[in-house]
Amino acid sequence: MFKLDDHGDSREKALWPEVSIALSQYERFWRGFIVLLTNRIDPNVPVGPAWIRLRSSIPREYEELAMYNYSLFYYAASARGQIEEDRRRMAAKQHPCPERVFFALRACTENEAKLRDRAEKTLKRLQAMLNLPPQPTALYESIRVYRNAFTHNPLLGRGITHGRELLPPQHRLPKKSQLVLWRDVANIPDDEMIDGLAFEERLWQDLAISLQKLWISLTEALVLARQQPQFIADLKISRFLPIQKPSASTSLAGPPAPSGTIIIARSDVP
Repeated sequence: MFKLDDHGDSREKALWPEVSIALSQYERFWRGFIVLLTNRIDPNVPVGPAWIRLRSSIPREYEELAMYNYSLFYYAASARGQIEEDRRRMAAKQHPCPERVFFALRACTENEAKLRDRAEKTLKRLQAMLNLPPQPTALYESIRVYRNAFTHNPLLGRGITHGRELLPPQHRLPKKSQLVLWRDVANIPDDEMIDGLAFEERLWQDLAISLQKLWISLTEALVLARQQPQFIADLKISRFLPIQKPSASTSLAGPPAPSGTIIIARSDVP
């Protein structure tokens, strides 16, 4: 079985350990669909940098799916890492950098929207059923508003109490034509301010739950679609069938071992 720990690229292998539980469905979607777009299924390509790349014959729409999906994962995992970095900085009595978290979260939601749109169009063309979960609009709006406040204004005012950094509540954030002065933030009562680190954590956990549902739906739809003649023709995978699973010793550290190779049927593409 293909595994991100062994067969992902350098970023996936570096980021996966920290998010493998919360974003577990990414690996399932990657294994069930993304792998089919790459040279991993071509026995003539040795394990190495070229092995993990998309095949040159892949139609543009499938490459877009791979790009949006990869970017979605990368920014979600990056946000997780930035939250942990803020936690370490706070423990060391240093200032956190919430803007980095919100930059990554917003990039994640933007790529999620593009992935949805591309998947819907591709699966409609393949006449495949797709039942995506609704976007969590309130969550996405919070991420958008805070990211914009950090990006398009002077350094956002905030508060400090009991070793915690506090952010203004959403309704107090700058509007398009309004500058919220530091004095304005200083006058917000502490009980109205938001614990920045706890807020980052809550947003990320809610986002992770939403992404898990999205990947489950995409995997179910594409696993069915990949058995259709049009899908096989699009990806030109007939010559690779039945596809070989990597042996236990296959990793980017060396070529696949010939022993232990498992042959799988057309309907059981990895």
